[in-house]
Amino acid sequence: MLAVVAFHVGALPGGFVGVDVFFVISGFLITRLLWAELGETGRVDLPAFYAARARRLLPAAGVVLVATAIAAVAVLPALQARSVLDDGLASALYVGNYRLAVTGTDYLGHTGASPYQHFWSLGVEEQFYLIWPALLLATAVLLGRSRGAAVAVLAAVGTASLWLAMAWTHTLPSWAFFSLPTRAWELAA
Repeated sequence: MLAVVAFHVGALPGGFVGVDVFFVISGFLITRLLWAELGETGRVDLPAFYAARARRLLPAAGVVLVATAIAAVAVLPALQARSVLDDGLASALYVGNYRLAVTGTDYLGHTGASPYQHFWSLGVEEQFYLIWPALLLATAVLLGRSRGAAVAVLAAVGTASLWLAMAWTHTLPSWAFFSLPTRAWELAA
């Protein structure tokens, strides 16, 4: 997180990779947690997993979303405020990253950034965790609780995602930057 902040204030040129490192660490910790539960109980309690994520993320995200919306309405012209509120709604639904991809946002561009733009990474992470626990559970049910089977699934998902990220970087750069299919490899790593 400090590397990302340092990058944004101009103190660390390569600090933007902090998000990539965060995705890898997050994927490792959550996968380890899910795999341990699967090993101990033979299942993953998906409602408990999602409830824990909500308890951890929603309070702070809710404050930021609401405070930013109030500030946007108070200080921005009506049309610009409307666009910011649309960004806020997309961010609240964890799909702000796709709104940014659809609009062709250049994350590193220095013009017209949305005050909700930083929510893109949370969107990617939450989209991943909607799918990942079910994928691990399905792997365990279909292939047994073998670490080798899980690693093979992780490797397949990661490889496909990395390939897509490399392909889209040149043809669809905003999609390569913001979308789950092109970022899943980092969380799977």
